[in-house]
Amino acid sequence: MSLKIVACLVLSGLALASCLPTGSAYAQDTKKAINAGVINYYPPLEFKDPKTGELTGFDIELFKAMAQKIGVTVNFVEFSFADLASFAPLKTGRVDIYASGTMTDTPERRENGVSFIDYVYDPYFFFTLSANADQFKKPETLCGKRITNTRVSQVMVAAVDKWSEENCTKPGKPAVVLVGAATNAEQQLNLKQGRADAGFTSALLLAYQNKLQGNVYQILGKPLIKSVIGMAFLSANTELADSLKKALDELIADGTYVQLLHKWDLTEEDSSIGKASSINAGPNLNVVK
Repeated sequence: MSLKIVACLVLSGLALASCLPTGSAYAQDTKKAINAGVINYYPPLEFKDPKTGELTGFDIELFKAMAQKIGVTVNFVEFSFADLASFAPLKTGRVDIYASGTMTDTPERRENGVSFIDYVYDPYFFFTLSANADQFKKPETLCGKRITNTRVSQVMVAAVDKWSEENCTKPGKPAVVLVGAATNAEQQLNLKQGRADAGFTSALLLAYQNKLQGNVYQILGKPLIKSVIGMAFLSANTELADSLKKALDELIADGTYVQLLHKWDLTEEDSSIGKASSINAGPNLNVVK
C-alpha cells in the first residue's frame, strides 16, 4: 500500500474526499467554485431578466458552460461598471475573474496586473430608424447629417471623427455634426424625437433593443471598429485562466459558442472570436477597412 493511500485513510472523512480524483486539473488542485464579477445592465451580454429577476445573457450562459467544462460551479457577484473598471474586486480577492462583457482588452489595463481571455468582438455601426433607412443607402449620405454619439466614450467619438474626416471633409463634403448623448438610451431618444438623423453604437446593444422594440432600428453599412472584449483576471492566476481558455476553445469547437451567439442575436461574422480564443491578443480596437 502506498504512503499516499495510507495517509488518506487516516484523515477525516472531509479530508478523505480531497484525496479522490476530480474531473479537471483546476478543480482537483483548488476550490470547486469560481466567483465571477459581472454587471447586471449590459444586454444582451449580461442583465437581469425582467420577468424572473435572474441574471441572464450571452456572457452568463457562456461562462456557466465554461465552468461546467472544468467541473466547477459559478457564483456571479454583481458590481457597478466603475467597480469593475478599477479592478478592485480582483485585487482584493472578492472575485477570481470577470465574466463581464464590459472589459475591453487594452495594453493600458494590462499594466494594472490584469490579463484578459479574449472571447468576443463588439462591432460598432452607424444606425438609424428603420423608417428612415432608405435615406442612407450609401455611406457618404451621412456627411453633413447629425450623428448622435455617446460623448463619454472617447473611442466612439474618435471613430466617428476619423470616419467623417476620411469620407466627408477630405473629399470636400460637409463633416458630420455630432450630437452628444450620455447613454445609449439617450441616443435612441435623440433619433425618435428628431434631434439626430443617425447614431453610432454597439451592435450588441442594438440587437437587444431591436428585439425589445420590434426592429425599430436599422444598421447602416459595415462596422467602423470592432472592440475585443475580454474576461479580466489577475495575470498571476494563470492556472485558472488556462483552464477556462481551454474550456472556451472546446465550446467553440463543438459549436456551443456559435449557438449562443445566434441565441442572443449576435452575428457570427461580426462578433465571433474565431476558431479559438486568446489571452491578451489585442489590439484594443480593430479598425474595419
